[in-house]
Order: sequence, then C-alpha cells, then structure tokens
Amino acid sequence: MNGKKQLTFIFIWLMLSLLTACRLDFSEDKSSVRQMVKKDGNTELADKVDKEEQTSPQKKKEPAYTFDAAVTLDSTSIQLKGKTTLPPDAVLYARLRAYPEDTSLDDIKDYRAEPYMKITSEAYIAVKSDGTFQSENIERLDFPQRYLLELIFAPTRAEESMQQKLVKEGESVEDLAGMTEIDLPSRNEFFDDVVPGYIKHVNIMEMDEPDGDDVTLELVSAEVEQ
Repeated sequence: MNGKKQLTFIFIWLMLSLLTACRLDFSEDKSSVRQMVKKDGNTELADKVDKEEQTSPQKKKEPAYTFDAAVTLDSTSIQLKGKTTLPPDAVLYARLRAYPEDTSLDDIKDYRAEPYMKITSEAYIAVKSDGTFQSENIERLDFPQRYLLELIFAPTRAEESMQQKLVKEGESVEDLAGMTEIDLPSRNEFFDDVVPGYIKHVNIMEMDEPDGDDVTLELVSAEVEQ
C-alpha cells in the first residue's frame, strides 16, 4: 500500500513539473494565443500571430518614372508643358474629356466624378533631350463645359525600342514600380483597354468660373489610384 502511495505521489510530482515548465497565457484578445517557453531560466514570449506586421500599412514603392506638368488656359488655347525622368523621345499622351452637365461641382473638385469616355481633344507629346516636354495647343471646343485633362504614359503602349530603354535587360515594362491601372481604350483590337501606367490630371472649369480661363494649373497625381 505504501508503495502505491509513493508511486502516486511521484506521478503527481512529475505532472506538476511538466505543467510548470510550459504553460499557455491567454491575452485579452482571445484570438491570439501566446506561448511562454522557459529557456535557460528566462521566459520568452512568442506570438503565433504577429498582429503588428499584419495591420501595419505597406510602404508604397516609388515610381520608376515621374513627370510634373502644368496647363495654361488662354481662351480657346490649352497648352501643357512640364518635365520628366522618362527617356528622350518617350511619348506622353494627353486627353481632354467632358464631365456630364449634371455632375456635382463638389464631386468634380474632389475628383470623385467620372467624365464621359468620349475624348474631346487629345495630343501626343514627345520628351526632349533635356527631359522637358510641351504640347501644341489642345483644342477646347465647348466653353460652357467642365473638363478633366489627363496626362498619361503607358509603357506597354510604347514602341518596342522605347520599352527596351525603360527597363534593364531581362526585365519587363509591366513590372515597373509605381504604376496604376488606366482605362485607355484603343482602336487596336490587340491592345487591352485597361493598362498599367503613370497618370496625372487636373480639372478645367467653365470659362467664366475660377480655374476656367487665364490661369495656369498644376496637374496632380491620379490614383485609381491602386
């Protein structure tokens, strides 16, 4: 009988030793289980789920290429000029699209409104050897009308020779950093309507409104921003 009691005592003592060596600690957030592990006499806290890494925002990559531009409005004339890090002879595309007449002015100013897909006016602008560019006059057809002017560079639409200048050997222009998806329909059936690229835009108001005439406006980043 004494032998059985001794064995029982030894068994209980061993179980208690094991339980104190490794235990679970439930934090206030019941979904996170932390394990306390004794190692060399020190207690180390190991999270199964690192919430900080999951919730911390990812740093946005700097774009591989940039451009800054301003548009000058002078009655019927719209002139666009700026500077870019794109290689010489790269071609930027500018398009002017009208907003529906019933669009809220606040939505236009905050770039929440969508213009018509129909292009009112457009221009192709080549980058000069010093990195600057300037358009010929972009036509403004209807004065009592609000427009969105967009400046776009879509690497996948560039000539093959230019694509080779944009990337290192073995790389693809589709993987250039900092691009966003742009709705860019084409008459060419082999082109996708939505392409990756770089885009900036600015609102052009009616001629008798502020930012409608006799003013220079800076284009701002457009993020469909993804």
